[in-house]
Order: sequence, then structure tokens, then C-alpha cells
Amino acid sequence: MWYLKFKYKHSDCIYFPLIEKHNLQIQFYPLGSYTKDNYVYVSAVHIVKGEKESINNYIKELRKDRRIVKIEVSKVIFTISKEPFSLKIYQTVYNPKLFYITPSFNSSDKKEIIEIASWDRELLSNLIKTMKNASTTTFFEILKFEERYMDSIYIMQLFPELPEKQKKAIELAYKSGYYQFPKKTNLDKLARIAKVSKQTFHENLKKAESRLMPLLLRE
Repeated sequence: MWYLKFKYKHSDCIYFPLIEKHNLQIQFYPLGSYTKDNYVYVSAVHIVKGEKESINNYIKELRKDRRIVKIEVSKVIFTISKEPFSLKIYQTVYNPKLFYITPSFNSSDKKEIIEIASWDRELLSNLIKTMKNASTTTFFEILKFEERYMDSIYIMQLFPELPEKQKKAIELAYKSGYYQFPKKTNLDKLARIAKVSKQTFHENLKKAESRLMPLLLRE
């Protein structure tokens, strides 16, 4: 499989200028697309982090945008947007032969980070060329373009391979209520159940947490 990771900014984006305006962080994942009446319709889920008032203002501005066809707000935001299919960039970006393997997100330097894969290297080469030459592109940088196994894609990272001791420690902590509020147990009790020292159990638990945390707070 061919893998492409790039940093991007474009002037006609619906979402990321608003994210920047309201000082928010976002994970944005296209769920699917279809064409109708010379438009491409894109379904997507947004996971937005920031001040509640800022998120509400972001949602209000989305509702006013004529390109937003539908919006549903719960713990996350679901949208259907439409863009002119006559524009080559949208034909390229939403080619069904491409796989969006992670949610895109806004980097610390206010750019959009996108990761895409395809069986066909030429499709990704065409995407690079199209996006570089698009009149709406204001920044484009390739971060990685390589052939790789897809065992590192986002859905697999949701189930990281933890060493057995770390896996057992975090499973025991979770099942025993260590992560509830208030806590149902403590490290002394967990270490006794696991039949290891408190220091050893705490070390295994912290190592497991350190592997899982980047999946929740990623850049």
C-alpha cells in the first residue's frame, strides 16, 4: 500500500479557517462521499476540543454556510457538505480509490495534516500535483510518501499491541474502578491482586497509559 502524509492549507476550506478563528483543535474524518447534480457531497465527523463558547460559535457559523447541507450536534459533530464537482481538486481528493486512514487535524502552525493511502501510487502522485497547482492552495508540504504495510493505520492504532504485563495492569485497573471518580481502588490493592510490588505495578500501568494517551491527544 502507498502512504501519503502532507501538510496543507487552502483558502476555500469550510472548517479549518473557523477552527483557527475560534482557537479550537479538531479531528476531522470524512465518512464517505457521493456525487449529485454536479456537486460532491461529503459526510464527515468532527471531534472538536476547546472552550464551550468557542465550539458553539464554530457550530453557529457552520450552520450559516451554504455549503453545509446538514449538521447534527451531539458529543461530536456530523455534517454533510457540498462542493462543486467541476473543480478538479474535489474530483481528486474524493476519489473512492483513496483511503483516509486517520482523521485530519490542525497542527500547531495552523495547517491541516492529512494522511491518505492507496493501492495505486499514481493516484497519490496525481493528488500531489493537483493540490500543489490548485489556485486555492496557499501551502502544501509532503511529510511522507512511501510504500508501507498498513498495520500502523488509525483503526489499528486504536488497539495497540501492549506488552502482556502492561496490558494486564491497565485491564485490572480499569475493571477494578481505578479510573472511576471517585476511585474504587488504589495502587496498593491492585499490586496485591497482581502479586507484584506497588512500584512494579505502577510502572507497568504508567507505561501502558503512555502508549494510549497519544491516541487521545494527537498531533
